[in-house]
Amino acid sequence: MNKFTIVAIIIIVACFGGLVAWSALRNSDKATDYTKYDSKSIIAGNDDNGGIADHVRGKEDTKVVVVEYADLQCPGCATLMPRMTEVYEEYGDRVAFIFRNFPINGHQNARAASAAAESAGFQGYYWPMIETLYSNRADWISESGSTRTDTFLRLFKEIAPEGDTDKFISGMSDPNIEKKVNFDYGLGRNIDKVGATPAIYVNGDAIDVSEGSFDDVINKVKKKIDEKLAEVGE
Repeated sequence: MNKFTIVAIIIIVACFGGLVAWSALRNSDKATDYTKYDSKSIIAGNDDNGGIADHVRGKEDTKVVVVEYADLQCPGCATLMPRMTEVYEEYGDRVAFIFRNFPINGHQNARAASAAAESAGFQGYYWPMIETLYSNRADWISESGSTRTDTFLRLFKEIAPEGDTDKFISGMSDPNIEKKVNFDYGLGRNIDKVGATPAIYVNGDAIDVSEGSFDDVINKVKKKIDEKLAEVGE
């Protein structure tokens, strides 16, 4: 067997592996009946999302809910995150803010980063991990394998010096986390018709993020929140 034959076999195997992984995601997506879920509301842990409920900031029983679908490798999402945090701090318990995973195909480390955030969430550090992944995005977006894992572990140690590092590492490969990430992505694609990130909804109304600056986007979010609060008498 010559060198060129070996290279060809390697390429075929790699492509086949990628197709299998994509096919598994597609089949999982089709097997879930997303129509039974209200994407505008907080979704509890269930069999479809691996028992991992929506991650929420604010008061869970509020009448105004902001949902953001985001990719942790997305530069726009990273820029918007601290601004969304400011909106949360402004409205507090008057509004519930939900963050859902939407790793874009082609962003090589987006799904791994989602897994790292979800694993940190097992120990109560979901939001700090989201924020540190975004603020240190340049440190991990081009890495792979054990180097990427080492970076995620370093970031976890920074936000959780008393955290269980072994649990964090093992959590990143937890099948329930994979189900959670797939569920969030499928819900966004099939119900809310998300095509790009960030995608933001206020009580189901989509915010146009395609025009203007990030400040303009935030102003649109706040305007819509104010409208919805007025509608419910808050």
